[in-house]
Amino acid sequence: MTNLALPRGPEVLVARVPGEISVISLLGEHDIATVGEVRNAIALALEQGTHVVVDLSATEFIDSSIAHALVDSERFASERGLRISLQLQSHDSVKRLLDIIGLDSLPIYGTRAEAIDAGRQMPNRMTERSAAGIGSRTTTVERRERWGCSSL
Repeated sequence: MTNLALPRGPEVLVARVPGEISVISLLGEHDIATVGEVRNAIALALEQGTHVVVDLSATEFIDSSIAHALVDSERFASERGLRISLQLQSHDSVKRLLDIIGLDSLPIYGTRAEAIDAGRQMPNRMTERSAAGIGSRTTTVERRERWGCSSL
């Protein structure tokens, strides 16, 4: 009897590691059918104030919609003082597409450890802003108390 492996669909896995880093792994083939899930996973991680490592090491294929999602997400991260980097020891088709598109705005690392270490080296400006009171959500009463105002 021969054991046959059933084909698996594409998966988007999210893990949080110490140091305010989220690792989003794209498994299998990703295209327009999964671009919404990929965008949402990255956006949620960024909204939580974490740097993001997109792990493409088990990605067999991406199309231009996924590549554009990565570029757009990098802009979204940059606006928040956060960083997206790629872990790429992937299939040739993924590397070729990234080369064709010219995705050189995102740092690329050969291992997850390198990508995570690089994210830890970059200060999290979002956290710094919140600690300084800039960009944090406060109520009108809290602002009045902090600034000694009777009305705002």
